[in-house]
Amino acid sequence: MNTLRDDLQALAEEAHVVDLATRAVRGARRRRATRLAVAAAAVTCLIAGGGSVLLLKANPSPPVVLTPPETKAPPLPAKGVAPVEQAYEPECRITVETCTERAWRIVTRDGRTYELGEDVARPLEVTADGRRIAYYSSRHRAIVVRDLASGRTWKSPLKQPAEDFSVEYALRLSPNGLRFIVSGWGGRRQPNKLVDLERGTVTDLRRGWWPVSVSDGSGPVVLVKPYDKSSRVWVLGQEPITIKDFTYDYSALAPDGRTLARVGTTRDPDREPMIQKDGSIVVFDAVRAGRETRVPVSGLAEGWRPWRLGSWLNATEVTVLAGAESPNSPPPVAYAVDVRTGASRELFALRGEGRVVVPGLVR
Repeated sequence: MNTLRDDLQALAEEAHVVDLATRAVRGARRRRATRLAVAAAAVTCLIAGGGSVLLLKANPSPPVVLTPPETKAPPLPAKGVAPVEQAYEPECRITVETCTERAWRIVTRDGRTYELGEDVARPLEVTADGRRIAYYSSRHRAIVVRDLASGRTWKSPLKQPAEDFSVEYALRLSPNGLRFIVSGWGGRRQPNKLVDLERGTVTDLRRGWWPVSVSDGSGPVVLVKPYDKSSRVWVLGQEPITIKDFTYDYSALAPDGRTLARVGTTRDPDREPMIQKDGSIVVFDAVRAGRETRVPVSGLAEGWRPWRLGSWLNATEVTVLAGAESPNSPPPVAYAVDVRTGASRELFALRGEGRVVVPGLVR
């Protein structure tokens, strides 16, 4: 991770104690990097064990089998592709000295695996319904959105060099993928742009605010900015609110246009790490501060905690990725969690290799 000096300067403009904010941002990003590394390590260990890799679904259908990395996958057809269950970037199986980047692959809900072309680079994200992918095109030097069924593509009017994505970045998609935020930290350029492909517009967003949720059309956009012991949450068009937790782990905006969930944590300055997940999710009003409910999540494997959140499946259920903070634990699992009761139901097991993208998760 980079030190993100410019980002910290932006934080300092609003923080009362500069060195506390600095430690908070650095620590959060280290924890985010560790969390992703743990998930990737767990997935990699599973594949190294030699078993078949299955992606389980909640709805009845044949199991999806990931193509082993040694086997070539067919190229992505021009159209007629089913929605995505998972996308992954195969991990190099040879020595570091001779390892080169490998093409992204997608696994679809009908059990097929396809390899994406050389033009598809990081970042790659998938809309919550799995029907569209968004990726950086080295040929166009821009983000491209592709509809997998029709083959139609939309090219971003915002031109970007590849160096924007060689550091920490975020690409946050709206449900239909035609509106997104692209952000970056730590490099020479630090974009924070809202792009509307239908209107062909690019809007500058305030520096230092991290994108959480983007709605279709002219719907709400949600940004957050963590500090040492609190965070600011901003639904654009409304006044920012302050919550008591320091976290980057939020859901997308609920269908009501104002409700968010975040992963529940506890804070103890005498503990390492100081901030730890407590097995709950916190549901709160992103427009009016003070209204929130902490809900313990039930039905997870013993010792597991919610890690990340994603899109809402309906008015009361949100997607939750859960796992254990250990590289020796089984791969994480996606659940639907009822925000009223905390009851969970399994959606699918996250199994793959290397970098894995699950539709709808806020990463």
